[in-house]
Amino acid sequence: MRRQGDNSIVAVIPARSGSKGISGKNLTELGGKPLIVWTIEAAIASGCVDRVIVSTDCETIASVARAAGAEVPFLRPANLAADEVHAVHVVFHALDWFLREESLVPEAVMMLLPTSPLRRASDINGAVELFRNEQASSVISVVDLGKYLTNLRYLDGHQLSMVAPGEDRNAQRQGQSKLFSVNGAIFMARPAQLRKAGTFHMEDSVGFVMDYISSIDINEQKDLELARRLCGVLEPWNAIKSKVDAH
Repeated sequence: MRRQGDNSIVAVIPARSGSKGISGKNLTELGGKPLIVWTIEAAIASGCVDRVIVSTDCETIASVARAAGAEVPFLRPANLAADEVHAVHVVFHALDWFLREESLVPEAVMMLLPTSPLRRASDINGAVELFRNEQASSVISVVDLGKYLTNLRYLDGHQLSMVAPGEDRNAQRQGQSKLFSVNGAIFMARPAQLRKAGTFHMEDSVGFVMDYISSIDINEQKDLELARRLCGVLEPWNAIKSKVDAH
């Protein structure tokens, strides 16, 4: 990690102990290590993040995070660990802590959710590069849905209805605009704009496109099983690719 300075970037990884979909999700095993460790290692390996902070309400998660190289300078209060609390409030809490304890206002804060373990260090680097090149207020990672407005339907019972009924139902995909979905892997913003907007989703947000595999979001058991299968394929490939890139 680089030395802290006026252009510092702080990554906040929210990791509470509770989870509805998968019990103990942040510590569940994936590819031989706890889920949260994937995100910590990617942030550190990116080389463009100055501080990697894990915000948790759990001492066990804190210990695992510290062993993986992250900082856990505080334990999150219980009122910020409830199901209904949006993760952006966890980021605000961390920014408040930095301002109060270190008089630090970073150039940017990045929220990295542990539920995107296949996010690469190069994805984080790419998001930071886009953020600075575009002088963006915020950057949000997205994935190409491979679908168009004419493909999208609501399903009410068995009844289909078009999401965009004004679209030509017989239009060919050529000439149609691609649709992208927020994938939950990377959120980045300038602290002042983030506080003003109250969200990473701003009017002038720019999108960093990630591939489908790196965008896998683990919220249910089936997501975890898919990620486990992919790890067996991806890890050897990544090791070979790294050797090739080095030459």
